[in-house]
Amino acid sequence: MKNALNELWQAFASNAPRLLIAAVIFLIFYIIGSLLRRFFKRGVIKNLNNSIVATFSGEVLFWLSLIIGSLVAARALGFTNIAGSILAGAGISAIIFGFAFKDILENFLAGFIIAVQKPFKVGDIIEVSSYKGPVRALELRSTLMRLADGRDIWIPNSFIVKGILTNYTRDGLLRHEFIIGIDMDNDVDKARNIILDYIDTVSDVLKNPAPNVLVDEITGSGVNIKILFWIFQKTSVKSDPEARGESIKSHVMRGTKDMLLANGFGLLTSVIIEQKNKDANELHP
Repeated sequence: MKNALNELWQAFASNAPRLLIAAVIFLIFYIIGSLLRRFFKRGVIKNLNNSIVATFSGEVLFWLSLIIGSLVAARALGFTNIAGSILAGAGISAIIFGFAFKDILENFLAGFIIAVQKPFKVGDIIEVSSYKGPVRALELRSTLMRLADGRDIWIPNSFIVKGILTNYTRDGLLRHEFIIGIDMDNDVDKARNIILDYIDTVSDVLKNPAPNVLVDEITGSGVNIKILFWIFQKTSVKSDPEARGESIKSHVMRGTKDMLLANGFGLLTSVIIEQKNKDANELHP
């Protein structure tokens, strides 16, 4: 037993310089990869219109540095033919790894497609597979989103590429709408003018596209009026643009109700509320 330990110690001592050199080499490549990732996330991101590309590129360069560092470190340990062995067995390895890491490779390639096509940027509000929220980051295998209730959720990149993606803030324009009911004997045209005059005073509502007020439905108890208006939905990594939009909508709804009541209009007890996103080209409801 003692002889075995002595032999093990002598083998370690004789290879210690190589192990030290290999560790230093790997550490150097790790530092280089970390610096590249940080540079792309913080430095390049300021000069790119789409920070998704910068973030994804930084992640790719980081892991590429680790792979190269591992190969160089292995060569320093004496595995001089490791690169050739890897290339020689590339065909069989590709099949084995293809089955073993199918999902990982699929999500990585999907992330690359997203980075190239740029269907969204950090801060955009998107909806994928019934999950809706602002984008926080594009990672190697998934996209990080923040839901309205504060939960962080990672959506596999392949889900985004294969599924239906809705971007609510690609051009910054978002249309809100809600319906409010007035009594049957109230003057609809007067109500429309009062609502439009009030909305015109709300600074966060855009003048172009212009807001509109339409008769949505006539029921046995009154007239349902639909109010439509546009806002510029600012996108930000730190703030929540969706919460800002809902706040503006709530402000307009409260003001509309108060203005109608102040002018003697009777409101129906049931009020239908809904919100729809429209493309910027659809400027008229």
